[in-house]
Amino acid sequence: MSNKKILIVEDESIIAEDISDSLISRGYSITGIVYSGEEAIESAAEFRPDLVLMDVNLQGEIDGITAAEEIRSRFQIPVVYLTAYADENTLRRVNATKPFGYIVKPFEEKNLHTTIQIALHRHQHDCLTNLPNRSLLREQLSLLLDKQKELPEMIPVVILSLDRINRINSTLGHDIGDYVLCKVAERLSNCTEKINIVARLESAEFAIVLEPVAEKQDAAKIARNILDIVAQAMIVKGSELYVTASMGISLSPGDGNDGEELLKNAYTAMYNSQEKGGNKYQFYTAKVANNYINKFTQETCLRNALKRSEFEVYYEPQIEIKTGKIIGAEALVRWNHPKRGRVSPAEFIPMAEEMGLIAPLGEWVLETACRQTKAWQTEGLPPLRVAVNVSARQFDRKNLTERVSQILRETHLDPKFLELELTEGLILQDEAAASQAFTVWRDMGIRIAIDDFGTGYSSLSYPKRLPFDALKIDKSFIRDIADDRQNAAITIAIIQMAHSMNMTVIAEGVENQRELSFLCVHDCDEIQGHFFSQALPKAEFEVLLKSDKCWNF
Repeated sequence: MSNKKILIVEDESIIAEDISDSLISRGYSITGIVYSGEEAIESAAEFRPDLVLMDVNLQGEIDGITAAEEIRSRFQIPVVYLTAYADENTLRRVNATKPFGYIVKPFEEKNLHTTIQIALHRHQHDCLTNLPNRSLLREQLSLLLDKQKELPEMIPVVILSLDRINRINSTLGHDIGDYVLCKVAERLSNCTEKINIVARLESAEFAIVLEPVAEKQDAAKIARNILDIVAQAMIVKGSELYVTASMGISLSPGDGNDGEELLKNAYTAMYNSQEKGGNKYQFYTAKVANNYINKFTQETCLRNALKRSEFEVYYEPQIEIKTGKIIGAEALVRWNHPKRGRVSPAEFIPMAEEMGLIAPLGEWVLETACRQTKAWQTEGLPPLRVAVNVSARQFDRKNLTERVSQILRETHLDPKFLELELTEGLILQDEAAASQAFTVWRDMGIRIAIDDFGTGYSSLSYPKRLPFDALKIDKSFIRDIADDRQNAAITIAIIQMAHSMNMTVIAEGVENQRELSFLCVHDCDEIQGHFFSQALPKAEFEVLLKSDKCWNF
């Protein structure tokens, strides 16, 4: 424990000096002696000691307990209290700060030193596995890197994360989850592979520093063996349990100048391993790191895009085959990035879903589309039905039906001019909830459509059980429909089935005259696609509406 830095906070100078002399004789460094809570916080911020000895009863506005609490929360520095006496209230306040030690004055030197040693050990070891924690890992890794600085070999730094540990916690309980963590820690500690340091970080993550290797493949071989050791069966309550892990590896000196950078880059490689399915290792590469940085930057931009009004609703015309007139439009969101320009929905929609932003974004699209549709009606343009997609995240929200109703009231749009589109996969996730929501919307007068029909579960039974008004044939079936006999047969069957249930059929993704002719011959009701018009911004769509264009089929 030598060379540890200690801050002494004691308002009796004689006691403070005695403590300082004693600690220096034991090899500790004293960052300072201060006499008030205010000074203690300032010194902790400036010198970042490894431990603070804190007198409870300090003079001034900030007492020792308040100062200790701030030092612990701001700097994660362990505190050992010193006091001559304490009433019950003071002891309750002391315990609330989770101290690393408590010594009653006067005390013997050996008791002070023992308490400090225990506190430093506790602060640098994980309480569940007793492995070094992040604090001690940094210290040990720094010493190791300094020692190996002039040698030609590489030092592999590994981050190992157990796959699907949350499933164990949620299904078998946290006690079993803790047992698994301890068992993995034991296996790593007793591993015969060339391991220098094993530490536990957050949750189910471990850091491993291997002994120096001459070649990258030497580290790869060790990593594969460690994964095999982790994956061995565990016997839990008489049953076998298996866990796997994802590993990321960075190599010193090429992948980092210090321990922090090597750990950060190993984390990046580990996330890459997780994305590839787990139970494997990946080495750090600058290319992967740049991809993560770009993704992080993009996520940050996406979070701010709604607040900064960077999204825009485009409208794709829906044409009735019987009349050749525009009778509706599908509302589609577009992102106008301030630097990149137009970002493809294929890029940002999955990102919004992953980040949990798709629900507020979808709600914004719904409100914007309803408000704009009502504005066009007020201007005297022909009545128009607007179709809006409902995401799974939106549907999971308990207040979706209330929000739809509220938006219609606030925008003054008659519900008969709104169509809500839901995918069959979403519907079948919770058919009971879908049925309940559909009944409410149907009673309000809202039209309900199945979107991308045939691409999910392809069940032909659920449309009979739920109150749908329209069915949209996915564009994958429309593509080359005039030449693809299988797609043609499927499309004809879908049209006939829908009509037998009194549902309107909409074909999306119509690209050419041959596809259009096929759909006309087989009695499709409505069509949309680039053959007529791509999705248009509000102003351009408005011009199209005012032109009162009529297509001749």
